Formats: sequence, C-alpha cells, structure tokens
Amino acid sequence: MKDNLYYKQLFKRYLNNECTPEELEELLDYVRGDEANKMIVEAFQGAGNKIRSERETEKTAWAERIRKELRKMGKTKVVPFYRKQFFSAAAAVCLVVLCWAFFYFLSRPQKETVTEIVEIHHPILPGKEKATLTLADGSVIELSGENNGNIATQGNSRISNIDGELKYSLSAAKEKATLYNVIHTPRGGQYTVVLADGSKVWLNSSSSLRFPATFNETERRVELTGEGYFEIAPSRLPSGKRIPFFVNVNNVRNPGLVEALGTHFNIMAYEDEESVNTTLLEGAVKVDMNNQTVVLKPGEQAHAVSDKAIAVNSSVDTDNVIAWKNGMFFFYSENIQSIMRQISRWYDIEVSYKGAVSRESFSGIVSRESNLEQVLKIMEAGGVKFTIEGRKIIVMQ
Repeated sequence: MKDNLYYKQLFKRYLNNECTPEELEELLDYVRGDEANKMIVEAFQGAGNKIRSERETEKTAWAERIRKELRKMGKTKVVPFYRKQFFSAAAAVCLVVLCWAFFYFLSRPQKETVTEIVEIHHPILPGKEKATLTLADGSVIELSGENNGNIATQGNSRISNIDGELKYSLSAAKEKATLYNVIHTPRGGQYTVVLADGSKVWLNSSSSLRFPATFNETERRVELTGEGYFEIAPSRLPSGKRIPFFVNVNNVRNPGLVEALGTHFNIMAYEDEESVNTTLLEGAVKVDMNNQTVVLKPGEQAHAVSDKAIAVNSSVDTDNVIAWKNGMFFFYSENIQSIMRQISRWYDIEVSYKGAVSRESFSGIVSRESNLEQVLKIMEAGGVKFTIEGRKIIVMQ
C-alpha cells in the first residue's frame, strides 16, 4: 500500500521533470481519486506532456505557461501560493498552479473535511463596484453596480451609470465652460468610467480620476491618484490633427506626466508604494518623471522612484500587472508586505506585523471574488500565519 509520502516524492519527481509516463499516470490517478482534488485535476490535465517535452526556465516563458493553465482552469477561484526558493525553476508552471494545492491536500487523510486554518465568525467579503462621483457644483452621487440609468448632466454631457460603468455621452450642444468631475473609489471598491471622447478607464481600489465632462479641442487631460488602466480612444480635429491625451500622475514623492499616443496602459501610483509604475500594453506612451523622459514600447514598464533615473523593464509580465482589472490577484516573487498592501486595499482591512518581517518571496494567483478567509487559508498553506482581530490582520512571522 503506497502512502502519502510516496506520492509526495513522486510529485517532487514530476516537478523536477523526472517522471516517466507511467509514473505521471499513476500520480494523476492518485489525484483523481479524491473528490476534493478537482481543482488540482483541472490544472494537472495536460500539463505533464508540456513539462516532459520542454524545459523552460525563463521568467517570460514561465508566465506564459501559467496563463495557458489558467485558461484551462476557467472559473477556478484560487491558485495557491508557494515560496520562491522551495523548488527549482524546472518546475515551471506547476510551481504556481499546483505545488501548494497538491501538498496541502496530501498532508491530510483522504476524504477528511478540511479544518479552517483561519476562523472568522463574520466573513470579510471582497470589494465590489462602488464609487462616488463629485460633480462640478460639489454635489456627490453614490455609484454602484446596481443603480442603473441616467444620473446627471454636466454641460453637454449626459452621464449614465450601467452595471458598474459610468459613461459620458455628448449631446449636440456646445459647452464653453470646462466642468470638472471626480470619480473616487474607496478601499474595497473599483469602477469603470467611459470619458466623453470614448476613452475608457478602470479604477482600482482607493483611487480617483479628475477629468473634464467635455474635452476641448486643444488637449485631453485627466489627473490620476492610485491605480488605473487606460484604453485611449483616438481623437482628431477635422483638419486631421491629433488631440493629445495626458495623464497627470498625482503622487507626492513621484509626480509626473504620461502622454498617451493611441494606446492601452496601466499606471500604479499609490502613495504607500515605493515607486510609480507605468506599464504599456499597446501603442506607445511618453513618461515624464524625475526630470527625465522615456518612451515605452509594448511590454515595457517605466519604474520611477523619487530622485532616481527612470528604470525601464523590457520583460514585464503585463498579465500580472493588469490582473486586478481582470478580477485576479497575480503575485510573482513578491514579498509579504507588497502582497498584504494589495489585499488590504481590496478587502478594506488593517494589516500589522508581529515579529521580524519575512524576506521571502511568494507567488500565487487568487480570485478577487474570494472571501478574505479563503485567501488567507491559501496563503497559510504556503507557510504564512495570520491572526484576525475584527478587520485587523496580524501577520505572524
């Protein structure tokens, strides 16, 4: 009778690309044998042939394989965390998709109900579509994904709110005065706004966007605080001249300006983060920060830290950067403080640390639709310990 230790060792052989086809089938049969392992089976199916046929250790290749496995997993809610140094890079996608889930289930007796690692009597729910819109006259409108319909008029723009998306639509009339509006998402909130020119902006938690209800014919300019993903619509005068689009980045330590050149990009500029990161997905952007200007190409990220030259990362994983927009937390080799800052903003919780802060790096993928206890349970399976006091999370080292 083969015990769990045997299968743990077999799984290590799999991660190190040492399994024979027979051993792989044996391992897959073992995982299939427990109804609770459905999530693992979904990720496991088809991965073996890839691992045996090629050995990829490049970070970009690693990330691409993760994405392929995620597409197979469909609506799976969570993909557990792992400590970066626990296995070799040869494990590739399985490190992120399978490793801790597999060992977590193997460590308990089969068919046994999993004991809650974190006990929460009042579950802390994830964030949702909520925001406030401040009009030019100072009046404030509460926004949610439910209050659909026309909600206001600003100049020659009609404002509607439909399923968590705020939309500005132009009328035929011309408005001479420039009326500025501000949309703000609280901690535990997110929202989308379609500007009068058709450009679309997704706002992450604890962010705001100041913008004119109607753009003029000289330029299009908005102000961002926090994090936003932009898809800029082209706009030209009848003469064919392009109307530029600028984003003023409001960050005390790293203020700056981003000019969009017909493009899709993400700006992360939270005050509690060390740097301001501008990541380009399509088109081109010009980043002006710290008395320096750089032009990004698709797949590049400008990393700006106060009083330092802009660093350009040419191999950034853009899916990682915009995972928040797509309803996921996607962490790759991040420290626990960085991870908890993102979690605290989305779940609107306070985080403190007891003992020395871990220097280890963690990776993992978790749905932003998960309750906080689900997320913490997965992280505990990766070796992190927590204590919960109301809406305060204490990270135990």
